[in-house]
Parts: sequence; structure tokens; C-alpha cells
Amino acid sequence: MIAIDRVRDFLRAAEDRVCDEMRPTPHGTALVTEALPLVWALNALRVEDPQAQVEDLVAEAETTQGGLGHRKLVVHEQEVGARLAPALARRGWNVFRLLVMVRQRGPDRPADPGLAAEADPETARDALATFRREQPFGWQELAIEQLAAMDARYTRALAARDFVAPADRPASSCRLYTNASVAQIDEVGTLAAQRGRGLARAAVLGAADAATAAGCDLTFLLTDAGDWPQELYRRLGFDEIGCVYEFLKLPLGTAR
Repeated sequence: MIAIDRVRDFLRAAEDRVCDEMRPTPHGTALVTEALPLVWALNALRVEDPQAQVEDLVAEAETTQGGLGHRKLVVHEQEVGARLAPALARRGWNVFRLLVMVRQRGPDRPADPGLAAEADPETARDALATFRREQPFGWQELAIEQLAAMDARYTRALAARDFVAPADRPASSCRLYTNASVAQIDEVGTLAAQRGRGLARAAVLGAADAATAAGCDLTFLLTDAGDWPQELYRRLGFDEIGCVYEFLKLPLGTAR
């Protein structure tokens, strides 16, 4: 199986494990987690019909997510996402093209020795909450709490491990998820005031090395095609092999 197919299988399996319900729809599967309505990733419509039309998907999202403050579509097939993107953008949906980047070589330079370390659960939980408060939703404490509950689900389902830098006073962190021989690095974050010090480099490389040591022969991450972190990941030895799409609309109750 080629790498991009293994990544898609990993993502689908992760979604199936962490969501409360998987409800079949005419053109895909509704991911439903009623206990965490503010967590978009756990309340979405996964598009599985390559011929699905925009009008039908919008209607299905409305039906399955009608009681939420958002509408979300997840499309793992690159060609399908690219086809849907223009029409959804015209309808006011936010389009996110996420690069699938796989570790294929060594970094341009190593991280500073001893800068990163694997974190205990309490340290990791506090670090993630701190980073999330710098995000656009960070003013909403309930969202922070629900994201922490999401983290706990991923920890149980995918043997999550957390890596931080510096080890004593974390200003950067990331999560490592593993399933069989595939690993994903996710939730990479650095406090704005601490960027440019090699902290994310250390945390990500620590996680990537841990994945290799655990027997994973494929380590990947997802990153926004329109944002700068992709350049860092290329320097760390990650190369793009494809992309997935996410579409998000925030029609209700999202203003601060």
C-alpha cells in the first residue's frame, strides 16, 4: 500500500475510534460527538462518495450538524476535495487544504541536545491549554475544556505521547499518535513570544525519533498549505506526498 493510502486509513481509523457515533449518510459518514459540540474535528461529515455534489453535501451537513454552531466537511481524497473547493468557497465556506507531509530524510540540522523531552500527562495537558489560549478561540474556556476532553480520547485510542521544549518550562509541544506502523505528529504549538529559538524543531524531532524507535516506518503530519510551518517541516525532513481537505462554515454563535 502506498504512503498516502496508509495515511488516509490512519485518519479514518482515528476518527472512528474517538467519535461517539458514526452515522452513515447518503454520501459519507457523519462523525458525531454530542458531548463535545465545540470540537469541530469530532462533529463533521466525512465525504466518501467521489461523485457527491455540493448541494447534497451542504444539505447533509445541515441535517447532521443542525444543532451545532458550525458545519464541517472532511475529504480525504485530494481530487474530490479539489473539485468541491471552488463551489463551497462561493457559498461562504472556509477551505483548508492540508498538506500530508511524510518524514523521508534527516533534518537540515539537529535540535539542541537535551532541549526536548517526553512530558508527563499533567505537564502536557497544561502546555496544550496554554498554547490554545493564544488561538482565536482561546477566550472561550469551554472550548479549551472540550479540547482537553478530545485529547483524552486520542490518548486512549492512539497511545498518544507528548513532547515539550524546554523540558523544565515548556514553551513548545506536540503530540505523537501511533497505530500499528504509522505515526502522526499533531498539535504542534509554540508560544508566540518564544518562537525562533528552535523549540518546535526540538519537540517535533523528538516525537519523530520516538516514532521510529517504536517501530513506525511511516511518520506524517498535516499542515495548512497556506501557512508558514510547512517550511519548517521541510527543513526537518518532511516532504509533501498529497493533501486532504477540510471545509468549515461558522454560521451561528461564533462571535466573541
